[in-house]
Amino acid sequence: MKNVLLILFLSIFILGVTDLSKEAKAREITNLQWNKSVARGKKLSKFRETVTSPALGKKAWKITLLPKDCGRDKEGDYSDCKNNGKDAVVGHGGGDRARSEYSSDKRYTGEKWISVSIYLPNNFKTVEPVSTSLFQIYEWGKTNQQRHPRMMLRVKRGNLEPRYFAVNGMDSPGVIHKHLKIDDMRGKWTTIIFHAKMSKNPKKGFIKMYVNDLLYNDYEGRTGYGGKFFNKFGIYHSWISRWRDEVHGEYPTQVVYYDNLFRTSSKEKLQKLIQR
Repeated sequence: MKNVLLILFLSIFILGVTDLSKEAKAREITNLQWNKSVARGKKLSKFRETVTSPALGKKAWKITLLPKDCGRDKEGDYSDCKNNGKDAVVGHGGGDRARSEYSSDKRYTGEKWISVSIYLPNNFKTVEPVSTSLFQIYEWGKTNQQRHPRMMLRVKRGNLEPRYFAVNGMDSPGVIHKHLKIDDMRGKWTTIIFHAKMSKNPKKGFIKMYVNDLLYNDYEGRTGYGGKFFNKFGIYHSWISRWRDEVHGEYPTQVVYYDNLFRTSSKEKLQKLIQR
């Protein structure tokens, strides 16, 4: 009986250590829980891999988007592949899009410090004029008016820059203090920090973007409609038809590596988590 109890205790202990180890490895990359976004039916269902290189610590995540690899929601009729005609803001609901993207499940309000580290391989190819987003601040509320991105970190004219959507349909570049060039990001890690206060009050809201402690971009004004917010990371393409209409070449696969996916209530807490 004692031997049975000893074996049971050891088994529970080993399982506990394994779970803690998995948790520790995950926390090295992120302190949030993430779920696949609009991924049902994608050709590449396992588009996130845990890798040891390149990584800032022991682990990082590799995200792959195959050409025009679209999917649909688990519930409802939204699809990146097909237009359902229900999005009054942009004139269609779904269609002409593809993504390998994750959404954080915990929503928040108010002021936060958010980090994301991005590594672009040397052979990374942009797909402009297709719109490409690599990170988002998204609002989710009770009405359709509240369910929109409020900040998208986009590839635009050879730069990676935030675009702000404080009012649905408006695309503002904010105040650009310094450009983050795609060519300067290849083959190395770039850590980006957002200091954001999400508010429908135009006198209280702001989003500031820092790279290596330098202010690259800031926006002041309304940052939402009073709903709750969450973050998205991964590769998101929209207006894919622009490639067919304007480029006519072979559509490339894109690979992007991610680390330091953290969100905290203060800069000090964030700095303690970031791997450098």
